[in-house]
Amino acid sequence: MEEVTLTAPQHRYVDWLCTAPSERVPTTKKAMAAELDVDITTLRRWEKRAGFKSVWQGQVDELQGSPERTQILLDTLYDKAVGGDVKSAQLYLQATNRMAPPTVELKTERRVAELSDSDLDELIAAMAKRERDSRTLKVV
Repeated sequence: MEEVTLTAPQHRYVDWLCTAPSERVPTTKKAMAAELDVDITTLRRWEKRAGFKSVWQGQVDELQGSPERTQILLDTLYDKAVGGDVKSAQLYLQATNRMAPPTVELKTERRVAELSDSDLDELIAAMAKRERDSRTLKVV
């Protein structure tokens, strides 16, 4: 694989692109072009070049796979979950492999291809009812 060499302004632009939009300084692409002393069309041209895209994608992949970022995200989900946000609790437990979707096992003496449409409809309805019932809290 060929090594890609970017200029200092191109590296700076990649860093800027990989910064969350709410944290970018300067805040606009036009202002960034002015700061780099290039025309905005130059930035667009850089973005289209394979070598630039490769470096940009590599930096994005590195950021997304960062253990630190993942931990921050998990901590945020945890805090929201403890605060009572049920969706955050579910997402946290799924992300940490503490909650797997229930396994459904279906046994039949016939092959699926041999089942009629109405047989399949009945099986699907029975499984849906079973799932719905498992989600319903029964008050005694």
